[in-house]
Amino acid sequence: MKTLIAIRNLGIRTDLQFTSYCKNRMTPRWSYLGIFILTLLFSNKSNSQIIQDVGGIATTVHGKANFKDLPSESSLSGNKFQLKTYDAWLPIPPLKIGRTSVFSNLNYRLMDFNYGNETIEDPNRIERIHEIKSVIIIRHPISGKWSILGIAMPTLATDFKKSLSLDDLILDGILGVSKKFGAESNLEIGFGVHALHSFGETLITPGISIDYRSPNNKWLAQFYWPRLNVLYSVSANTQVGLAGSIDWTRFNLKNYRGYSGKEVDYAQFSTIHGGLQVHQRLIGRIWLQVQGGMGLLNRYELFDINQKTVNDFSISNMAYGKAALSYRIGRR
Repeated sequence: MKTLIAIRNLGIRTDLQFTSYCKNRMTPRWSYLGIFILTLLFSNKSNSQIIQDVGGIATTVHGKANFKDLPSESSLSGNKFQLKTYDAWLPIPPLKIGRTSVFSNLNYRLMDFNYGNETIEDPNRIERIHEIKSVIIIRHPISGKWSILGIAMPTLATDFKKSLSLDDLILDGILGVSKKFGAESNLEIGFGVHALHSFGETLITPGISIDYRSPNNKWLAQFYWPRLNVLYSVSANTQVGLAGSIDWTRFNLKNYRGYSGKEVDYAQFSTIHGGLQVHQRLIGRIWLQVQGGMGLLNRYELFDINQKTVNDFSISNMAYGKAALSYRIGRR
């Protein structure tokens, strides 16, 4: 569930559904995140006007919550649930081919799910999910203001309880254009298309982004639906602001029969984060980032091989806190 840090390190959470999923209720969540993926590309964080956190580590701790809408036979009923995430990201040296620039990085995330009663076995319990993602961004300027942008984001998401397969791999592809506005090029807007292949389906979503820096460098704003990041520079070393995002993880499971007797093939956990953030430069280019707020509308959904919902469990609101250390280049 990458939040603001995910924006800056390009650890992008691709969301899927817009067209073929309009017939079921997961459509809005999937389409929103697909739009976010595309718009994140357009911000071109490797040449960003705002923030360039090229490497770092982060951890997020959520408060304990309860599952809702559970069958009476479920061991999750009345059981406290807590999620912790650990992130790390590293840059890969950029390439320059003529006027074309290639940027990439490597991201790792561990999602650790804990329960009040750890002794009860239940196949519906998530435990630990590992995500490994490579993000490759290609930017080719076509004029002083316009650029063509492309991105590839192969992602491996697995619990490593079984042998790896193609269902553990999510493939993203994005193509679009962006334009800078203003005498100082302090406003950039992008739009295009995003294609994603997952669990045997290829899905297409549109996207738009807005990336703004005030002329005096005091205000920084990023809007990538469904992410919002606003920062105000109190000084050259301190920034405060707001952060919001929809975050999710989707992964293949070892097939089993759910409570209703239907086959379960993969799962998705999603949440909406909103809160306050503070960035403080410690020394040189090393920054400490702290964020706190609430995780809302949390859900854990199970799907069959045909991408039909088998179970849809809601989870109570979760307070969360996040801390990160990052190495920042470019503008402060």
